Amino acid sequence: MRIIDAHIHTNFAYESAGVHARELGVTFSWEALQKEMKENNIAGALIITTDHHAPTPAESDILIGQREKDPRLFPICSIHPDYTDKRHLTAIELLLKKKAIFGIKIFPGYHPVYPSDKRFFPFYELAGKYGVPVIIHTGDTFGSDNLVKYSHPLDVDEIAVKFRKTIFILAHLGNPWVRDAAELVYKNENVYADLSAFCISHPEHNEVKRIADDIKFAISYSARPDKFLYGSDWPLTSMKPYINVIKRAVPKKFHQQIFFDNANRVFKLGLQ
Repeated sequence: MRIIDAHIHTNFAYESAGVHARELGVTFSWEALQKEMKENNIAGALIITTDHHAPTPAESDILIGQREKDPRLFPICSIHPDYTDKRHLTAIELLLKKKAIFGIKIFPGYHPVYPSDKRFFPFYELAGKYGVPVIIHTGDTFGSDNLVKYSHPLDVDEIAVKFRKTIFILAHLGNPWVRDAAELVYKNENVYADLSAFCISHPEHNEVKRIADDIKFAISYSARPDKFLYGSDWPLTSMKPYINVIKRAVPKKFHQQIFFDNANRVFKLGLQ
């Protein structure tokens, strides 16, 4: 089965990510990425800002340069709440006009702001105008210095209602607030979720039953398998074991949708 990984990080110069990856037994390099993609039949991957401290449009040069080397990679740049003036908005719009990026991301929790912070509003409108998704970090954060009250998925309900033309993707399905996230997917036609980062390191040894139960509940409750996207959050886990965990969690009849079709459609990747 060909797979689209809707959530990976590829700024190999970002030292913190490299340190975390090594601690988890994952090699964080261009060569390792190419190897894992080949071994796991990854037809495409959404490459997302790694350094959430970087100013808007974060890491655009790095990510766009990587796509030039490998067209299977599709850049997603993030919006920093302290860099949201007209100049930054114009920079994002230029990238969208050129189709150099395929979406944008915000990092509530890592930044002490809610998704409903008004500084983000012009960017949500822009995403709706150009028909690209907004990925929102939801749920637990990597590290104890962040404030998870900002990353609870329920705040996304406000912007989903206000910006009906914009697709919002709940990164990590709000884990551990999976039921709240499932309600948003059920309630709002423009809210989707990715299934990345439910566990790190060696997921086959980490609460596989709980992960499966949570994901099965979300798909069943929302009755919308067309709104869930496979993602790994590589390099916080190797690709193969995480794929195996999510395969066990997702009913087999939905594998084609969740591992390939949904991301291909929502991000307009054009993969065959």
